[in-house]
Amino acid sequence: TFCAIFNIYVLTILLPKGPKGESEPRYREWMLWLDLTIVLVLFLATKADTNTMMYGMSCTVCLMLHFMNPNIGGTTIGTYESPIPYVHWDGETTVTMLTTIAGCVLAIIATVFPRPLLNIRNVHSDAEEIIKGIDQIFTEAIHYWAGSSSGPKRYAVYAKMKLLNTAVRRVKQNLADSYWETFDQCNYGKIRKLYGLLYHAIERNSDEVYLLKASTNNLNFDGEGSIHAEIVKQVREPLYRLKTSAINTMKQCGKACKDGDISQEERASILMWRKELQMAQQDLSSKFQHVTETSSQLCSEAIAAESLFVFSISKWAQESADFALEMFSFEETYAAVHSEYGFINFWKIAFDQLMSTFDPRVAFSKGQMHYVFVNLMPVLLTFAISMNVSGSVFERYGSTMPSLLTLLVSKEHGIAFITNAQRLTGVVFGHTLPLLVMSGISMMDCDSTLRFVCHMASIFTFFFMFTFMYYASDQWSSVGCLIAAYGVFPLFVRCDPDATVDYGSHYKDIAQVIIAIMLKICFSNVFSRAEPRDDAVHLLKQLNESAKKAFAAFFEGKIQGEDGLQGLREAMYNKFSELETLCPKTDPSLAIVPGARTPFKTALLEAALGHYRLILSDLDQLSSAMTGHGLKQNPGASAAEKEAAIQLQIETAKQEEALFSIMQSQKAWTTVKADLTETIDVTFSLLEVVLNHCSEEPLKADQAEKLARLSKVNKLDGLTDFYAQVSEQLTKELDHRAHSDFFHASGEVRLITQLRRTRLTVVMNALSLALKHSSSISAACFDHIIYE
Repeated sequence: TFCAIFNIYVLTILLPKGPKGESEPRYREWMLWLDLTIVLVLFLATKADTNTMMYGMSCTVCLMLHFMNPNIGGTTIGTYESPIPYVHWDGETTVTMLTTIAGCVLAIIATVFPRPLLNIRNVHSDAEEIIKGIDQIFTEAIHYWAGSSSGPKRYAVYAKMKLLNTAVRRVKQNLADSYWETFDQCNYGKIRKLYGLLYHAIERNSDEVYLLKASTNNLNFDGEGSIHAEIVKQVREPLYRLKTSAINTMKQCGKACKDGDISQEERASILMWRKELQMAQQDLSSKFQHVTETSSQLCSEAIAAESLFVFSISKWAQESADFALEMFSFEETYAAVHSEYGFINFWKIAFDQLMSTFDPRVAFSKGQMHYVFVNLMPVLLTFAISMNVSGSVFERYGSTMPSLLTLLVSKEHGIAFITNAQRLTGVVFGHTLPLLVMSGISMMDCDSTLRFVCHMASIFTFFFMFTFMYYASDQWSSVGCLIAAYGVFPLFVRCDPDATVDYGSHYKDIAQVIIAIMLKICFSNVFSRAEPRDDAVHLLKQLNESAKKAFAAFFEGKIQGEDGLQGLREAMYNKFSELETLCPKTDPSLAIVPGARTPFKTALLEAALGHYRLILSDLDQLSSAMTGHGLKQNPGASAAEKEAAIQLQIETAKQEEALFSIMQSQKAWTTVKADLTETIDVTFSLLEVVLNHCSEEPLKADQAEKLARLSKVNKLDGLTDFYAQVSEQLTKELDHRAHSDFFHASGEVRLITQLRRTRLTVVMNALSLALKHSSSISAACFDHIIYE
């Protein structure tokens, strides 16, 4: 609003009398058109919040139409002077600005009183609930793993895992929104930063959650006397102890976040629980090594699921320990980058946000320029109609059509017709329903108490219904919002016994609304770059390429960096997120008139995305196993402890190189690599072909024939031989334990996440699962192939 009003002030200073013909010789209409276009392009091109951008554009269009109107042009800023230079009490710009501020103030008051509805008040209780949920998930997972038979209980754990990820995303968004409630003043900046660290740590645990799912889904309960039963007997209690220590560490860190100040007592408590966690890690590692050595199962397929389960618990606990160190050193870290004066931090954040909002790299990107064009052209066209057309349903210099389209700016992709049809419904009902309400109320006398009661009840009921619809409905929220917004003016009408309702003007407005939205629909469809199904297939190809490159990087021993396993896995995840967002929009039921192509196989894409998420988890397993997870250095460590930590880091880096050398030196490694690479390539290509197939002709794909020729498609070739070869090599090294599975320089038993035997087992389990999940994609494809 301020930008729109500032623009009018600048124009008024340059052209004081506006379009007054000869009295203002400097007036050129094309200059105002250029100004309007530039302002709207800047609004659309920025990264500003959509609602902020739409309201600013709406004010700009309305004020520009009034300024360019010869009957009132040049008077929009008023004549009744105020103490502020160039600001006049009777100016339209002043009234607009003041009413906007008054509306914002009332909205804030309604949020704070009588019961504060603030996000910042809920962050602590949200953190406690999420930590409680994590505790429940890991407790139930250990209980299921330690059981004697498989059962449906694991599916309840999986459901809770999914709900946990959803809750973390929601709470993180609430924490981000709380900035506008506090502006990080007083101690709220530290509180928000601390809870941000907590939620980030919890989010990092999502990888371990998927590892738990993978391990419990592949457990083999062989009964009493089996290797699974023996491992459970030895490590169950250490697992529970480690889980309890990790949860207590997170709980203590959560308590320390509450007031934004981490006292010395809280720091000591955090370190105490972290030390308990480290001791539990040592105990678990010692017991697990003992049971695998005594059973001669150093690295085998028989203990793959058990190794993965113990590995995931250990890695999750170690990440909790790392978070505890972040909390321990928070005060020093925060003070180093933040001023003790809150207003200085506020201006730093404001400047960073301003630079981010007007980032030219985003504003002038190809995709953003297309978005600007599609949304700008209907606004300019309706603006031109309002400037030049009078008669029929049109009113010259009326702002109904262009201002409406500025409020319907959208980045909806490919389903513009459905979206715009819903908008049309909302706007039309917003114009007509209040008329029906007021037609009944107008039959009562103006002085009637009954009229007052009915009018008040109607207003309350109307806005309660449609605001509730806005907040409660996923599909129809925008319709409820538009009905409530456009119903404001018709409902708040002063009773005048001598006045008659001009229904004709209202129906003209409705006709203009329909025309404007139809123009919007035409532009959206004509200039749409592609249908959602085409974009989905294109994104799928990019996703497949990222996945292939990630596995290729692993097989080449590249783990770190953008071109390594971790960087390529992140690229794959980004494409996966885009495709997951786009998938619902490919639903053929959203098409108004189906074209010549057969309906898109949305069900197949949804099923494939579920398997891709598991493949991402497999890549996480590979990354975790190859990098391990050593202990972070205690900020208060002694010189000897620091030296030991440095040596440990050096040893860990060597272990990563040695791990790949061990795998690469095995004869079966080439077979494993070839089988997984071929299976992934064939199944991914088959999925692309099946989704691309859009005719009734039978599909004849070479990929399907290749897949049919593959033997044991769910079993990784060379897996058994690889385990045997690695186990033989590790057995020979048991006599040299100081150089293999123990690090005597620090006097500690290696963590589960540092053991080569465990890491090798996790790697092979991940490769085996990756083949299985890829094969599941091909199975889904065969259900959607058209056969002869």
